[in-house]
Amino acid sequence: METSPRKPLILEINLISAQGLGRGRKSSGMQTYVVAYLNQKQNQKLTSRIDKDGNNNPTWNDKFIFVVDEVGDDSTTHSCLVFEIFRVRRFVKDKRIGVVRVLLDNLISRNHGCIEGESPKFAAFHVRTPSGEHVGILNIGVANLNTMFHQEIPKFLSLDSALDYRRLMGSEPVAKA
Repeated sequence: METSPRKPLILEINLISAQGLGRGRKSSGMQTYVVAYLNQKQNQKLTSRIDKDGNNNPTWNDKFIFVVDEVGDDSTTHSCLVFEIFRVRRFVKDKRIGVVRVLLDNLISRNHGCIEGESPKFAAFHVRTPSGEHVGILNIGVANLNTMFHQEIPKFLSLDSALDYRRLMGSEPVAKA
């Protein structure tokens, strides 16, 4: 039995905001940014803008595109999107505040996730330190862009499996990580 080649999943992630980062710490003037990537492709990291005004409650409102190969096979069952939140420090390496790992299966499942033909979904996830301590909430939006592209992936997406909207528009983000 011949199987047709699977169409990759094209996800648009809107990195909206976070709340309660660094609870209990003095945070006036805290500037933060997010590094996002698929755990399988850590060499293709995307970096958000730096929020300079939000302190514990930053707002980035950045959009990223991720192309996920072979949706539904065993390799995507344990794949996840990783969001690392960093605090900008002046004279030393930036400090990682926390991490969010989101299983792709949770984003694309038919019951709760984003499937073709549906409107974008919004979700909030706990931001955790490596020790598991809860340090805030990350808010994202997820949309499936597969319905926008009828036959094949556009050339600008076939080069990378992760793409920043600012790169598409011609203004490269400043890589901090």
